Amino acid sequence: MHPWEQGQGVGSEVPARSICVSLHTRPLPVQKIKSYTIKEGSMRAVILITKRGLKICADPDAKWVKSAIQHVDKKATSQKNMTQSNFTRPQQSTNTAGTLTS
Repeated sequence: MHPWEQGQGVGSEVPARSICVSLHTRPLPVQKIKSYTIKEGSMRAVILITKRGLKICADPDAKWVKSAIQHVDKKATSQKNMTQSNFTRPQQSTNTAGTLTS
């Protein structure tokens, strides 16, 4: 198990309605990050939300954090495009109208 899966050494896990009081400095694997939010206040931070639901405060200026945000955004954009293409893809015609003679 990795430290971030055991809850050890993960920096500040953020309760739902709280602010960051310290920032996580060790990179998390981008595959473990599901989403993020950006918090402004006394301490600017990105709250990374893992697939297991942990909320980790990180420095928005850190290179690994910027990379993680790009990864999440790219993944969200590709999923959005895939969903939209499913709705906008032209359907094959099922029109079987023929000429009727009386």
